[in-house]
Amino acid sequence: MTAPPSPPDQAFYFREIGPFDAAFIQKLTNTRGWLQHIGDRRTKTLEGSLAYIERAYTEPYARMGFGLWAVINRSSQQPMGVCGLVSRPDAPAPDLGFALLPEFEGQGWIRAASRFVLSHATECLHLSTVDAYANEDNARSRKTLEALGFDCLSCSEHLLFGAVVCHYRLQFQK
Repeated sequence: MTAPPSPPDQAFYFREIGPFDAAFIQKLTNTRGWLQHIGDRRTKTLEGSLAYIERAYTEPYARMGFGLWAVINRSSQQPMGVCGLVSRPDAPAPDLGFALLPEFEGQGWIRAASRFVLSHATECLHLSTVDAYANEDNARSRKTLEALGFDCLSCSEHLLFGAVVCHYRLQFQK
């Protein structure tokens, strides 16, 4: 499994997340935005971050051949966030997921990275549908999904998250 290719003229590239990313994952998953819209992943310690990397990144790469990838700033070589596909056992299709460190938000990184992930989903993984989920009050993520061409199917109370979650879908033209 490899991360989706990014053209050399892009200011970012993708790579798999591994144990060497524990400090980055700890920082990302403890930001206010992550905790508010995604939830606590028990990553307050490096040990917790390592366990989360194994559970949320390493295992899906091996099992599905895809997952969330680190989005790396090409000039600084620093991870800015994550973007990729998540496969959930109870979901009808893989879903697009993304998150950025606060200092990189609002600069177009996620839209650009998501376009490459979606291209990879259809061209390499041969998916016909990708879903996405966003809390109803997460206006920035919802706007991004709509700009990427996703349609909102429904918004409903999700008891596990204690929030109203909106379900989006993008169907690829064959």
